[in-house]
Amino acid sequence: MGGPPEFVDTIARRRELLTLLVEPRTKPELVEATDVARSTIDRAIESLRADGLVSREGSTYTATYAGRHAGDAYDRFVSRTQALQAAQPVLDPLPPDISIPAAALDGATVIETTPEAPLAPVQHNAERIAEASEFLGTGPTVIPQYTEQITALVEDGATVELVLTDGAVDALRENYTEDYEQLRGAADLSLSVTAEPMPYAVWTAQTPDGPVSGLVVYTDSGISGVVTNDAGAMNEWVCAEYESYLSSAHPLD
Repeated sequence: MGGPPEFVDTIARRRELLTLLVEPRTKPELVEATDVARSTIDRAIESLRADGLVSREGSTYTATYAGRHAGDAYDRFVSRTQALQAAQPVLDPLPPDISIPAAALDGATVIETTPEAPLAPVQHNAERIAEASEFLGTGPTVIPQYTEQITALVEDGATVELVLTDGAVDALRENYTEDYEQLRGAADLSLSVTAEPMPYAVWTAQTPDGPVSGLVVYTDSGISGVVTNDAGAMNEWVCAEYESYLSSAHPLD
């Protein structure tokens, strides 16, 4: 069997055939299904058999266990690589040692701040959490639109827990006094403060459609963008991040 680079290259070039060969097929059937020349099918089958990805029984060929699962693994690799590429413009301002699982980005929605749509990330977050019954979030900075969203959730009866940095609490208290007092007095809102630095904000919400979580990346000039996802990997990572900040925080006096 070829080494990993050759093996992966074979899967990449012959992925269509591996998909077709989940069921036994003859070479004429493969020619008809792919609309390529018989000689091309011959070479493809030869390379797949050489790497142990396809087996032969009589005149039919079938993907082996390795062939079926290697194809699925390759598809996941491609999907996650594309997800990383899509999220890169938003994640680029983060320090290089930040660890965000690639699985958390797979299938995510990425909204980047642009000169033409500077509020698009904020609006996207608002739409995702609009009907949330529970909301947990962290915050290294204060943005009026986010304060309004949190206030609206509280007014609608949602249970809200926030962990903010010292700087964010000071900014909220000094610049948005009315909002600050309203949040402090809300019965279903828990507000904690931490001295730990936050390179980004995370949030998770329980909505009528199930849990959804998000990542908000900031730059010195504002929001770089947001990444949201309802996949389990994202929800698990965000909840772990939230609990980590909560463990270092104390209730706001």
